[in-house]
Amino acid sequence: MKLKEFKDYIESFKNGAVFYYSISTPFSWRGSYDEVCFAIAEMPMKKEDILLRINQAYTENFFGYKGGRYRYQDYTTVNFEDNAGAYTDGGYCAEWIAKIEGAEMVKTPQERLIKLMFP
Repeated sequence: MKLKEFKDYIESFKNGAVFYYSISTPFSWRGSYDEVCFAIAEMPMKKEDILLRINQAYTENFFGYKGGRYRYQDYTTVNFEDNAGAYTDGGYCAEWIAKIEGAEMVKTPQERLIKLMFP
């Protein structure tokens, strides 16, 4: 998902909407410093507060884990990790999806397929 898509999606909700989950302030993703990243928390957050954090990605300077300065734009890829030093290559998202869906965490699509096929 691109940063503009994320922003547009959140903007599509009515003003004052409160979500069960929140996002952190943005940081540079360790997987590729020119991509933005957010952590997720199980804590209510208003639409307007989420948008403030998304907008920080457009207006602030960010620094890569090993150096470099970055500014993010509409086309910047959005990632989710626990913190600026983490790189799980999608594992963090998979954990949150499993938690939210109340499903068992799987490590690969193949493992998920096998568990679906042979419950």
